[in-house]
Amino acid sequence: MQLATTTEPAAWIGERLHPFTQGVGSVIPPGFQAYARVFHPPARLGPDGTMTLVRWRDIAAANARSIQDEMRRLDISSEPARFSQQQETLWDQQPLCGHLPHDIANRLVAILGGHTSTPESCWLAVWEGFGGLRIPRHTSSMFSLPNRRYVLLHGRVADALLTLSEVDWDYVSPNLWWPDDRAWCVATEIDFTWTYVGGSRECIQQILDDPALEALPTSADEGNLMEK
Repeated sequence: MQLATTTEPAAWIGERLHPFTQGVGSVIPPGFQAYARVFHPPARLGPDGTMTLVRWRDIAAANARSIQDEMRRLDISSEPARFSQQQETLWDQQPLCGHLPHDIANRLVAILGGHTSTPESCWLAVWEGFGGLRIPRHTSSMFSLPNRRYVLLHGRVADALLTLSEVDWDYVSPNLWWPDDRAWCVATEIDFTWTYVGGSRECIQQILDDPALEALPTSADEGNLMEK
């Protein structure tokens, strides 16, 4: 993975995006056949100090809700319900905000690599505001979208699993990544605890059906980003 020497490969994103904060299409470019909203899981602290990821479906069941209802009830905190109907604590660590969890990124890479003709040529962009990035900033690799500036890199689809942090144990995912053929796009907005993926119907259905992921279908025209 290397710094991009031109930001031209990212120009199509800004050309398609809706105005800032105006729906899903302001985060991920409109124009794909289908979209998924992939949720980041919270984690529970065990007696031995280890963290275990908590499934959204388990949180929903503890509150006698469907997983669809649980995912749609997000408030401004962007978090699932922390307590059960019996007021038991369901999780201790918030879902990751602005970053893909590595396990989810790994599943997306496995799926998305089969839905592009250019898996060895992928563009990856990270928000410039994260502290401790291992990559330098050069004018030739910087591009802007409404209210955000990114550093653009080039590599393989599989390089989305490499951390962009200067600390190897801290996985920092790209915020935007897409293959050279633009068959799909992944977008993790810095203020959200979920990730959007746009692609073909077959690609998105595979994401929705994957048992390791928890996702709902959405569309670029969905209005309020916090809409229940």
